[in-house]
This record gives sequence, structure tokens and C-alpha cells, in this order.
Amino acid sequence: MASHLNRYREIANVLTRNGLRALALQAGLGRWLPAESETVEAGDDDALPELLVSAFEELGTAFVKLGQLISMRPDIFPEAYCTAFGRLTDDTNPIPFDELAEVVHEDLGATVDELFESFDRTPLASASIGQVYAARLHDGREAVVKIRKPGVVEEVNIDLEILHNLARRMTRSSDMLVDMDFPSVVEEFSDALRAELDYLVEARACEEIGENFKDVDGVHVPWIDWETTTSRVMTMEGLSGIRIDDVDALDEAGIDRSDLAYRAAEIFIRMIFEDGVFHADPHAGNLFVERDGTIGIFDFGSVGRISEDLRRRFASMMMAFVEGDTDGLASSLLRIAPPRGPLDRRLLRSDVARITERMDGQTLAEIDIDRLASQIFSIVRTHRLSLPPNVVQLFRMLMIADGLGRTIHPDFDINEALTPYTNRLVEEKLDPKWLAERLRAAAMTAAEFSTELPSYIRTIMEQIERGGVDINIRASEIEPLVERMERTGDRMVAALIVAAMITGGTNLLAAYKDSLGRFIGPIAAAGGAALTGGSAYIAWSSRPRRLR
Repeated sequence: MASHLNRYREIANVLTRNGLRALALQAGLGRWLPAESETVEAGDDDALPELLVSAFEELGTAFVKLGQLISMRPDIFPEAYCTAFGRLTDDTNPIPFDELAEVVHEDLGATVDELFESFDRTPLASASIGQVYAARLHDGREAVVKIRKPGVVEEVNIDLEILHNLARRMTRSSDMLVDMDFPSVVEEFSDALRAELDYLVEARACEEIGENFKDVDGVHVPWIDWETTTSRVMTMEGLSGIRIDDVDALDEAGIDRSDLAYRAAEIFIRMIFEDGVFHADPHAGNLFVERDGTIGIFDFGSVGRISEDLRRRFASMMMAFVEGDTDGLASSLLRIAPPRGPLDRRLLRSDVARITERMDGQTLAEIDIDRLASQIFSIVRTHRLSLPPNVVQLFRMLMIADGLGRTIHPDFDINEALTPYTNRLVEEKLDPKWLAERLRAAAMTAAEFSTELPSYIRTIMEQIERGGVDINIRASEIEPLVERMERTGDRMVAALIVAAMITGGTNLLAAYKDSLGRFIGPIAAAGGAALTGGSAYIAWSSRPRRLR
């Protein structure tokens, strides 16, 4: 408990030093704040993203990783925050190797000198979670060894628990955080970070992707040495070559950059649309080009997965976009990203139409992936749609691959590589075998629901017998209902008046027709005019009205 309290105090102090005292108060950290006279509060909301970046850098691993996640969720967070947090890096100063040697000995029961023929104690890289070293196995194979820093899991678990608490507290006083369901974002982030802390997860993902590409020429996925791999230590093949974005070195080596750009894009597109398992962080530092032009892929700490059904939905959305099909694009988007609350479908369609109208007449090869993704994310934020994290990863991967391809070769067009895959997925929807499978799945779902329907009805009836069913209505929905009730009441009153006038007028004329004499005509005309006016009002007030 003491470590938790100390960490709360440290977070409060860091936020205060970075001009974020108000945010610390909103997060419920007031009891740990230093004296107000010792702080300087930022007065410009536009500076908030940069101040948060500074604070997150100072707070360490969990906060840096959270910032990196925020930068990758433009469907939830405003552009200014995504841009600012995109500059966060995970590089840290290395710790002495002796501290990591103990981790190796505890997990593998031997020293690095016993496990490896050679081991370079100078790290190749140092990140917040672990450090990477070059080594050679006893069979002569060159390898790299990742070792997790001691104490990282304990520190991260404390911070994740604190982040969950802070997210709940801040959401209570922030409509913006309610709209983006910030506690769920933190939950998603926690799952991803815990997976990243376990090197066995990364090793399995690397082996799975390697298996998917084992028969594909020009792709090199490193092997895993399972005898020297645990949750804290991972030994894998060491890749060497030219960094894929080093265009001068590529030219010097005689590599065809145009061919290289398209082959790299095809690798990642294949991962998405054929395998359903993809490298979710394909930046240049994770890709090497060997002397024969083979592309080596490294670092599988972030891997995305997408189901076959979701791949087809994504392809349908892309094709609807190309065809300028506003209704199809809106429907496809809602199938991928259902709303988190009430949805104005007409406004959604209007926003989607603005996209399709601007792109009218363009082919898939002419579409700017970055612009498309930016527009989709904007609609998702505006209408509070729930876009699955793996679809966000997919968009991000395509954008990175597109930018990387353009860096390698200026004339690169990712859509040239993307079109055959999306076309094939759409065409497969017309395949009788696929349609039969969908019908079979739908029939099974319907059969399952039919067997469960009696229990659902019984539950509802029991609830009614116990005291009824509660219906939740938002405040914004009450006013239109009240207006409808008022209009209905007005029409009923008017109808009653008209009916009374008809009945009373008829009886009056019948009873006094002899005494009224020549006044019967004018009285009947006046009554008819009044009845016409009342009937016209009823008809006018009953006309269909647009929902607001």
C-alpha cells in the first residue's frame, strides 16, 4: 500500500511541475498536491497536449505506453493529442548488465556464458521494458537476446491499477471522457501492455507469422530458439541488412526501390487480407533489406488480428467508398463500428455523403489512404461509433506502409497492391459456397435463439410481475415526446369541440327551425365555416413531422 501512496504522490508532483495542477485535482489527487504557491498552472488549453507529453515522459513505462496508444487512436482522441503523443519514444538509458544477468540465471538456470558461445554485454538497444543483446548460439547461429528489466512488471501493475482509478475519477467530471469511454480505453491498453511484458506472447506471434510466410520468397521472419526463451528472456534470429528507408544505401546496393516498395506493401496487405494476423507496427526500424533484396521483419511485440468476417466488411466499405455509394458506405461503417449511444442516421449519412461527393469519379488506385482514414476517424469521433481496436490498427498499418512505400520510391501507390485483395474479398461474397456458409451460420443462430426465446419471455414476464420494467429515457429525448403528447392532446380537444358543434348545431336547428325562419341559412353557413376551420386544424396538426 505504501508504494501505491508514494506513486500517487509522485504522479501529483509530476503533473503539478508540468503545469497540470487542475488536471491533478480533476483526477482526485488533491491530497497529494504541493502548496499552490510552488506551482505554475498553464493557462492555454492548446498547450495541454504538449504538457501531458512532458509529464508522461517523466512518469515512465506505463504512461509512455499509454501516450503511444493515444497517438494511435485518432478515432477517439482529438488530432492535437494524437500528434503530440506520437512523438513519445520508448528509448531509455541502459541499466548495468549484471542486473539482467540475474534474470537469465533465474529463468534458464545457467549464465549467459554457459548458454551461448558468445554474448556481447553492450546492449544493441534499451527500452523501458527490456534490453537487447547480440549473441551466438553453440551451433554457430547468430542471435539477439531480449531480457526484461527486473521489477518492470511490479511497477507497471501498480501504475495500471492507479490509471484505472484515475480514469474512473476523471470520467465523472468530464463529458469528453464519457463520450470516448476512457475507462474502456485504459482497460484495452492494460491488456495490450501486459501482453507486451510477456515475451512468450511475442515469440509465439513471431513463429505464427513465420509459418504463414514459410513458402513466400523474399520474406525473412526470424526463428525462435525455444530452449533459451521464457516470459522474461527471448532468443531469436539476428537479422542484418540495410534499413528499409535508407534510400542511399539501397541505391548503392543496387536494390530496385520501386519493386522493393511494392513487395513490402504486399507483405503487410497479405497479413491483413489472407492471414488475419499482422505486424501492427511496421515502421522502418523493424524492417531490413538483405543483400539479395529479401525483406526481413523484426519485433513482433505489437501484433493485430482480424477475423475473416471483419476483413470482408472492411473490403466492402472500401468498395462502397470507391463506387460513391453513400448508403453502402454508411451501412458498412455501422456494421464495423456500431454506435455507443443514440445515433442520428440522417446526419451520419450527410457526413458520409460529403466524403463520397469529394471523391466522386476516383478509382481505388487514386484514393489517398491517409485522407480516407482521417475522414473515417472524424466521423467515428463525431457520431460516437465504437471502432474495434484491430480495425484502427489496420488503418494505421496501411498508413504506415503507404508512407514507407513513398519514402522508398516517390511513385509508389499502395492502392495498386491493395486493389486485387479487396476486389477478391468482395467477389467472394458472391461465391455460392460462401453464401451457403453464411446461410448455415444464420440458420444455426436462429435455431439457437428460438430455443432460448421461451426463457427470455419468461424472464420478462417475471420482471413485470415483480414490479414492472424500467425504461431509461435521455433528457434530450423527453422534449420531442412531450411535444407529440401536447399536439395529440390539442387534436383530441379540437376533435371533441367539432363533434360537439356538429351534434349541438344539428339539434338546435331541428328544434327551432320554425322560429328561426330566414336566419337558418346564415347560421348554418357560420357553423359550416367553424366546422371547416376545426377540421382543417386537425388535419394540419396531424401531418407527419421530421424528427429533430
